[in-house]
Amino acid sequence: MPRDPIGHAQTLQWVIAALNSIEMVSVPWWFLTMSGNAVNGIEDWMSNRLDQLEDVLSERDWLAENRFTVADLLMADVLRVPKVRAFGSRPASEAYVMRLTNRPAFKKAYADQMAHFELADKNRC
Repeated sequence: MPRDPIGHAQTLQWVIAALNSIEMVSVPWWFLTMSGNAVNGIEDWMSNRLDQLEDVLSERDWLAENRFTVADLLMADVLRVPKVRAFGSRPASEAYVMRLTNRPAFKKAYADQMAHFELADKNRC
């Protein structure tokens, strides 16, 4: 999180956008499609939100302060759901997700999380 007031505000704004603008529509859309309701009335809303984000990401590498912030971490987490990524062609968004998920720290955190789940599954049996 940036310490300066403008950077802090921009980052917080994008954190809220990730959770309340993108995730808020992508999660119900995903659940409805998984339940067999592919045409569920949310497609236009989701497409609009993802297109707006695509416009932003086509002009910059990071969401706030021209650098990696917690906002990028949250937005990439929302966008990396395979069904969401497959919903239309958005090359800037795809490049963004790849840029974030290819970071060494992300790879390590992901591997650690998967190892934790695997151990829990193993101990459960």
